[in-house]
Amino acid sequence: MDSDIDAAQPDITPSPPLRVLFRRNFGPYFFGNLASNMGTWIQNIALALLIFRLTGSTFLVAMTTFSQFLGLIVLAPWTGPVADRFDRRTLIVVTQVAASLAGGVLALVNFLGLVTPVWLIGAALFFSVTKAFLLPAQQALVPHLVERKDLQAAVALSSISFNLARAVGPVIGAGVILTLGFTWAFSINALSFLALAAAVMIVKVERRRGGRTAERTKLRETIRVVRRDPLIGPLLLAIGAVSIAVDPVNNLTPAFAVEIYERPDTFTGVLIGAFGLGAALTAAFVVTKVKATFRSIAVGMAGLGAAVAAFGLSTHANMGLAALFVGGIMYIVSVTLSTTLVQINVAEEHRGRVMALWGVAFLGLRPVASLIDGSVATLVSVRLAALVMAVPVLLGAVYMARRIGRTRHS
Repeated sequence: MDSDIDAAQPDITPSPPLRVLFRRNFGPYFFGNLASNMGTWIQNIALALLIFRLTGSTFLVAMTTFSQFLGLIVLAPWTGPVADRFDRRTLIVVTQVAASLAGGVLALVNFLGLVTPVWLIGAALFFSVTKAFLLPAQQALVPHLVERKDLQAAVALSSISFNLARAVGPVIGAGVILTLGFTWAFSINALSFLALAAAVMIVKVERRRGGRTAERTKLRETIRVVRRDPLIGPLLLAIGAVSIAVDPVNNLTPAFAVEIYERPDTFTGVLIGAFGLGAALTAAFVVTKVKATFRSIAVGMAGLGAAVAAFGLSTHANMGLAALFVGGIMYIVSVTLSTTLVQINVAEEHRGRVMALWGVAFLGLRPVASLIDGSVATLVSVRLAALVMAVPVLLGAVYMARRIGRTRHS
């Protein structure tokens, strides 16, 4: 008899990603999301570099990252139900307009010479609030933009959007900062949010039915469902472990660039870009051809842990770049396949709430991870911080592998 895990695999051949890219609904969403993600990564490196220049503190860089993702944890009890009860396109537009206004204010404050660490951390916190409402609405909307046979390709393309932006955005951001300054970086980000808002207004999605049922479903009931589910619970744990492992890519790269590799702080953009490039290339050419299984996810998690550890032990910039590139490959395998299985197996009445929990696992654990690696880097060393953050994903790989064995013998 087939196991639950085997039964949960997609029973159809995934569509070619380029064909899905030009679907009437998914195409505008993809390019709008790409522009928005690009601006976000330009902003991320600008925030990290500016606060590092103002304070020289890796811990405060970590505090900024903490603030960027704090809203995902604190607001999860509300953002998932909101995504289930209200029109998801409207939610996306509102969050993006609000984020655009906040980005414009940050650019103005920097232009006037009034920017301080408090301003930067406060802006990051506000962006986390808009992201908390955006993410479950986005993730719950994607399955309605494509047919079921296109879902794995759509999830992979969404990952490409995020990781192509991760690859190119920091490099562009570093170039903008070098040539035009931080004000322009913040201004570009403010405008980029409007691209996703415009794209979502173009797509056509059928009005969802069963809204009353979704309204009666409580988050705690969804959590109980996830805990009992032999698939979704472990998948969310896997995504959380992966999220923790990639935190050094953001928080520790400024210190590695300056202290370990003896490069300018803008070399941070190149390091982050190497990770994103590996992820983007993998999402484009590999993930849509790899069957989504616990085994594939476990292999990806093990490879990611090894790559992060290699980055922590690296003594030369080329070693660090290679480790991060491989880490990006393993990251996208783990996250995209896990997310595909979650999207395929979640019930529609729980989708918004489950994707809110997905958001907590994917990004919401980053505040805790940021404080941990920032503290270890400050109190001991940046190398040890990277090694510490590799441990959870390696343990997670073992956990996923053991679940395969237990399920087969159940």
